[in-house]
Amino acid sequence: MRALDFIREYEDLSTEKDNIIRTISGLDANDEQQAAMLDRIWKLLNSSDFNSKIESAFSTTTADEYMNPQTLEVHRRNVAEIISRLDSDYTAMNSFLKKLEGGGAINISELAKPVNSFNAVFDGDAVAMKAFNALKGYGVGEKQKGPGEFALAMLSNKIRLAQGEGDTEIDGIGKVEVKAAMGSKGSGGRLGHGGASQENQMNTLLKYEQYLPNLVASIQAKAGGTVGIGPFIDAMNAELPTSDANNVKLRKQIAMDIFKPNFGDQYGGAMANAFGSENREEIENNFVKQNFEWYKARDNFDAYLLVSFTRGKTGLGRTGDDIIKMKQAGHLGSFAVSIIPSKSAPREQFAQITVNAMGV
Repeated sequence: MRALDFIREYEDLSTEKDNIIRTISGLDANDEQQAAMLDRIWKLLNSSDFNSKIESAFSTTTADEYMNPQTLEVHRRNVAEIISRLDSDYTAMNSFLKKLEGGGAINISELAKPVNSFNAVFDGDAVAMKAFNALKGYGVGEKQKGPGEFALAMLSNKIRLAQGEGDTEIDGIGKVEVKAAMGSKGSGGRLGHGGASQENQMNTLLKYEQYLPNLVASIQAKAGGTVGIGPFIDAMNAELPTSDANNVKLRKQIAMDIFKPNFGDQYGGAMANAFGSENREEIENNFVKQNFEWYKARDNFDAYLLVSFTRGKTGLGRTGDDIIKMKQAGHLGSFAVSIIPSKSAPREQFAQITVNAMGV
């Protein structure tokens, strides 16, 4: 289908020509050179690679069926309109399309680095970065895909939307859990979903009230009835100092009873063992490492990709140690872990990963 035919299919021709064609620095479908560029966009969206990305992202049929042509056409039109509305001159758009035709506009080796900027990941291509930002919300919620996943796949033939829940596959990296931040604060996702209720966790702690009376009283005095991991460690250090060997054993048992409902014996036990020390940073870092490894094993991914549209940064972690290194280098904010969560958000028991404004 030629671009002119594509444009003529819209119900309101004059409105769509203004909204879609002229926004590419005044491109005119009646100009042969500019119409040729529109043809290129349409051909890209009719390629087998694009069709497979759409079917992976949006198909709800069984594995041996294909998306119906009408639905596929809707997605093509939507993406064509998004790309066509990018505010770019002819030369820049031409360069961007050449990259897409050649396999993609994303530098995978830069994306695979522990921390990087959008500028580096897209090799300084302003149009590619605009396209990534414009496509970030497309497909969100379909087959449990999150922000940015479709955009990554659309802009590189080395990135694919896997059939598995929430997964993206990237050549050279493997199965990737993508977490994108789009809000003004740049908040990312948490390393887990659900979680034990506030009531259950508080009841567990109450079994040890005679050993931690001040901690229990402080939690009960708060309107929300919560306590973060830092204050929890401080209270343990004050009321059950490690100078007493019996306290060390008790500290580990309390921690194990609290962590086991969320993380099980293996990871919960590793978290609890760190309470043999009074080093707050060491205990918290160990918690986050084990939280990450538990999450990775549960969801079966190879790497965790942070995409901050707010900061224009990416971060890639393959292990819990990688996450801690990002934090120590100043690229992540507080993990914001609650030992006793709020009633409405038990997920607060899992570490939150938030990319901050530190430069790359």
